[in-house]
Amino acid sequence: MSLRPPPSHVGTVVRGAATVLIVIHIMMSAWLVVQFDGRYTEGRPSPTNIKAIVAVDDERTLIDVKMENSTSFVLYMLTRDYEEPPSNETPSDPSEPSPSNAEEEPEEPEERLSQARLFTKACLALMVLTELAMLFGLRFRSTLRGVSWTAVLLCFLVVLPGAYLTDLAGPDDGEDSAEDNQNSNNDLANETFVAQTEEGSMVHGTSDIKLSLAPLGVHIDMMFNGYDLGLVEKANQSAVRAEAPEPGSEDASSWVQFESRLTAKAGKNIQSLFILPVLWLVFPAMSLKKEDPSAEVAGDEEA
Repeated sequence: MSLRPPPSHVGTVVRGAATVLIVIHIMMSAWLVVQFDGRYTEGRPSPTNIKAIVAVDDERTLIDVKMENSTSFVLYMLTRDYEEPPSNETPSDPSEPSPSNAEEEPEEPEERLSQARLFTKACLALMVLTELAMLFGLRFRSTLRGVSWTAVLLCFLVVLPGAYLTDLAGPDDGEDSAEDNQNSNNDLANETFVAQTEEGSMVHGTSDIKLSLAPLGVHIDMMFNGYDLGLVEKANQSAVRAEAPEPGSEDASSWVQFESRLTAKAGKNIQSLFILPVLWLVFPAMSLKKEDPSAEVAGDEEA
């Protein structure tokens, strides 16, 4: 004797209504929540803390940033004095058309997060349609329902966080060189290093990224450090850029280190997706298609 109740019209209505309500509930809530907690652990800007929270929904990305113990950071920024080194590139002949003018500039690629939003909406719509497939008794309906539910769950656990972090790390130039692959692991740490106000101002530094799992998400622990040329006398900036200063010297005081943790996880309302498998078990689907009595008892079995 089966522990499941027989298929009924009431159970079919409950299943369908619950699926639609859960999808609407998810559409109106945050899909992805990113928490950032960073701290200057060494150097003049320490012990400034930087905290941020990012909420990603179906259309917008909301960001709230807060800084604690910011006095040292403000003084640090006021005392910095950095100038980029002169470029050795020779100016091009203005009479010759530049490659950018001679050829049409390629269009900028669409943000991956926008693409992930569209894909997630499509999976949510497909999950609702699979309930109609159960109602009309289409072939392989149970398999299609399970695949659509799994796809929706993967969107919130993998696709959306991956798209956001990829956009945060920066665009991909498409090159496959070994140097680019090595530097790609440092892009995210550099992006969150607030002291790097000018490109190339931090020298002789290291960065580290560690990944770990979180409930319905992932933790990313990042560290970045280096000598800030903005804190070095202009006469010594070239020497410090070429070689790290000796420990204990005046230029060695320009050392700055920043550590942070970024947590990307699905929104709280995404957990309502786990209600659906329970409803499938408690309320077997009743198909409108005329079937044998034995097939009707099976309910969710594929025709």
